[in-house]
Amino acid sequence: MEIEDDVLQGWSYLASQQWTKAEMAFKHALEVDPFLPDALTGLAALHLRSGDMEQARELSEMATAQAERNLPRAKRHTGWDDDAVRPYLRALYYSALSYIRQDAWALAQPALEEILAWDVTGIEGEALDLLAQVLHRIEHYEEAVHAYLQAAEYFPEDYYTAGLLLHRLGKRREAERFWRRGFEQRPELASLIAHYPHVVPNPRGGLLDQNFRRTIEYLEYQGELWDAEAQSHLAKMYEALPASHG
Repeated sequence: MEIEDDVLQGWSYLASQQWTKAEMAFKHALEVDPFLPDALTGLAALHLRSGDMEQARELSEMATAQAERNLPRAKRHTGWDDDAVRPYLRALYYSALSYIRQDAWALAQPALEEILAWDVTGIEGEALDLLAQVLHRIEHYEEAVHAYLQAAEYFPEDYYTAGLLLHRLGKRREAERFWRRGFEQRPELASLIAHYPHVVPNPRGGLLDQNFRRTIEYLEYQGELWDAEAQSHLAKMYEALPASHG
């Protein structure tokens, strides 16, 4: 099997949660090329999953440096579909994740903004969503609202957090407008946010369901950002919905 096939197989195993097989595939590729960016990033992803943040950070930073050397000389906004650009974007994304998991929020910002410079979709919203959370955590609230609303085109749950920030900024009507969009597209999340952390879904099972996985991730990373006043306001709006929408 060629080295590229090993890497592709490794990411396929990751997607299907076959962790041991993924590790074997990435390590096999690295035996041929010890500096192959996508294989280094794959191992970084596995270390993130196991909680070894320092190793994940080291591997993803190494992958980013290696992938950058292989970029086309002229910046192309071809994004994720460009084979010459994809390893760089993937390495940047996992670098940002490793910073975030270590609460080094400000370090993640340049990596995520670099992704957006190469891929206008922000890897289909994933990097946009992370950038919004980073801007939120470092208290760049107006910029965070804008990023959340861009990410919400891919992940409608971000309408809720955009509304949260507008609520915090005293823009209650705008907050309600975006919460209503959240009700329209992700109504099941509203009650969980309103009662977090007292009511949370059981994370076991169903993680292959994308909406369920996003719900778990939302509560894990953004649930704590909600203050009691905003939760109460959201709950009253949700309870006032017609029964067919609640």
